[in-house]
Amino acid sequence: MERPLREQARIADRAALAITPAVLLSGIAGGIAFPILPLVGQRAGLSLAFIGVILAANRAARVIASPLVGLATDRFGGRRTLIAGLLIQILVLGLFVAGVLTNRPGPFFLIGRLLHGPGSACVFVAGQSLALEAGGKAHGGRTSGIVRAALGIGVPFGVVAGGILAEWFGDAGTFEIAMAALVLATVAAIVGVPDLRGDFRRRAPSFLLTIRGFANRSLATIGALNFAATFSASGMVLTTLVLLVHARHISLFRMGDRGSSGALMGWMLVTEGITMPIVGSLGDRLHSHARTSALGLAVLVVGLATVALWQTSLGLGCALCLIGVGGGALGPSLLALLGQHVKGDERGVAVGMLQLCGDVGGMLGPLVGTTLLASDLMTPYLVSAGVTALAMPLAIGLALEERNLLRRAAVGL
Repeated sequence: MERPLREQARIADRAALAITPAVLLSGIAGGIAFPILPLVGQRAGLSLAFIGVILAANRAARVIASPLVGLATDRFGGRRTLIAGLLIQILVLGLFVAGVLTNRPGPFFLIGRLLHGPGSACVFVAGQSLALEAGGKAHGGRTSGIVRAALGIGVPFGVVAGGILAEWFGDAGTFEIAMAALVLATVAAIVGVPDLRGDFRRRAPSFLLTIRGFANRSLATIGALNFAATFSASGMVLTTLVLLVHARHISLFRMGDRGSSGALMGWMLVTEGITMPIVGSLGDRLHSHARTSALGLAVLVVGLATVALWQTSLGLGCALCLIGVGGGALGPSLLALLGQHVKGDERGVAVGMLQLCGDVGGMLGPLVGTTLLASDLMTPYLVSAGVTALAMPLAIGLALEERNLLRRAAVGL
């Protein structure tokens, strides 16, 4: 019995690692835009309002696209959807290069960012759906942790890499490097990503029918928890961290605000990335994805409160470590739980809806955070901790439901 289980784990790992480069490089390509597009736009005379619209366009388009991409994943398979997303993103980077070289960035950047929404949705939704299919019931947390770690690290790493590469190779050169990396990722996906699918013996259900399935309390709870996590960690903390570092006069290794906040951001993301596969595998072994998600949410609340109340550099480092651990515990646990609650031919739409909840949280977090930060340094993080704590009863309910199911299985009911 032991050898087949180990072999299944190795097969699941190979599939997850084949998916990871596409998800990681897709996130990096999107993150590279943030330090370059605003500066190029300003030099070309674009208004700050229009630059803001350009930067927000991909997230708004992804909110609309994610459920539809989920439907496409169920209908046509995750591998095809993933490759289509990579090809769209190669086109996006080509538009960015054209905007820089023609010195008419406005229309090229806006169209590119609008296309980036569905392109990144294809990669993220299909990648997570493939991770669930690769892991199955036994290893879903393990594969979810690997792919979700790549998803969480990609964009912030791209932000850092974009600034550095632009200094060395220029704006157009940086986009060309990212485009070449995506071409390699596309070739790797074509060669290495398995064509995993759910049960297609019957036609995949309609979009509206699957959406109605989210009236199910457990699925709605998973979506709400994903919203709370991305609202606080990805939305609130990452977008206000540099402002907090500046206001508290925190400096690491004699670096300025940007360098110090970048190092702290990297510390949080590394912690999150290490935690995800560990907690995902632990949830598989103990059949405890709901309980690990509840624990992760509790750690996230403590971390957010610590950011507000412990105002030294050591305190901020500890707080961001807690936030990384909490977010790392939530990510794979929620995705694995989703896989347990939906049928194989409905996973794409379900993951699309989960992505939508995360994107909405990621949009609202920066808006609320920057608004509250104008009045007081502690308020945004205390509010974020409060919003996240409101989701605790939902997480505890899922954990109790999971425990009851395990007890019934143990007594043979």
